[in-house]
Amino acid sequence: MHNGSRDRHSLQMQGRLHKGPASARLMSPALPPETFDTIIDHLHDEPATLKTCCTVSKSWVPRARKHLFAHVELNTTFRLKAWKSAFPDPSNSPAHYTLSLSIYGAPDAVAVADDWIHAFRNVEQLLLGHMDRSPLVPFYAISPAVRLLYLTYTTTDVFDLICSFPLLEDLVLFNLHSASEADLHPGYEAGWNPPSTSSPKLTGSLDLRTTSELYSIVHGLCAFPNGLHFTKITVGFGIGNIDPILDLVSMCSDTLESLTVSCFIMLGMFPPTSVTGQYLTVARGCRNLKGAFP
Repeated sequence: MHNGSRDRHSLQMQGRLHKGPASARLMSPALPPETFDTIIDHLHDEPATLKTCCTVSKSWVPRARKHLFAHVELNTTFRLKAWKSAFPDPSNSPAHYTLSLSIYGAPDAVAVADDWIHAFRNVEQLLLGHMDRSPLVPFYAISPAVRLLYLTYTTTDVFDLICSFPLLEDLVLFNLHSASEADLHPGYEAGWNPPSTSSPKLTGSLDLRTTSELYSIVHGLCAFPNGLHFTKITVGFGIGNIDPILDLVSMCSDTLESLTVSCFIMLGMFPPTSVTGQYLTVARGCRNLKGAFP
C-alpha cells in the first residue's frame, strides 16, 4: 500500500472513532457509591454546597439530605406550616434524616403538630419550648430513639411525655413556670399516677432549673416505676423547701457522680450555705459522688 493510501486509511479510521456517541467519548471509569458518600460527608457543615449536590445527581440526594436535615429548627408557626406544606406526605419527607429537632417560640405549635410530626421517627435529641401551656400529646413517642429531652417554659403533660421515650437518658427541665403546684402538675393534688409498666431508666444527666417550687416536679420524677439513675444532677432553684432536692439525691445515691446545687435570688446566684450540712449528710450515702458541692 502506498504511503498516501495508508495516510488516507488512517484518517478515515480516526474519523470513524470521533464520530462515535459523545457519551462514549467522554465516559470515564465509574466510582463506587461509597466514594461519593465519603465526599459528601466531608461537606456536612457546608449547607450551600450540599444543596448544590442535590442538583447534580439523583443518587447524591439521599446522602446530602442526611446532613441538610440532621438538625431541624422550627421556631415560628410560619416555619412549622411551611414545613408541613413542603412535605405533606410523611413517607416522602426528609424528616427521617433528622437527629435533632427543636420546636419552640410558636404559641400554637401543637395545633399544627398532628400526624406529620411522627415522620421525625429517628430523632435522638428533642427540644420543646414556649408551648404556652398547650397539651403535648402530639409529641408523645414521636421517636423511640430519643435520648435527650429538653423542655423549657412548658408545663402540661410533662411526666407522661417523659415516660413515652423508653431510651431517654438525659433530661433538661428549664423554667417550668406555673402559678401553683396544682397548675404545674395537673395530677398533683390527687396524686399523679405514672405508667404502671415502664419508664425510662434515666441513666444520664438531669438539669433542673426553676424559680417555682420544686416539689411537684421532683415528686413526679421520683414516682417513675423504674426509678432514677442519674449520674449527674444540676439543680438551680428559687427560695423554697429544699427537701425535694434531698429526696432526688437520695434516690440516685447508687449512681450519682456529680452534683451541683445553686439557689437563685433576684438577679444573683449563690450556694445555699445555710443548708450545706444537710447536703453533706445526703452526699455521704452517694458512694460514687465526685467533686465539691454546693
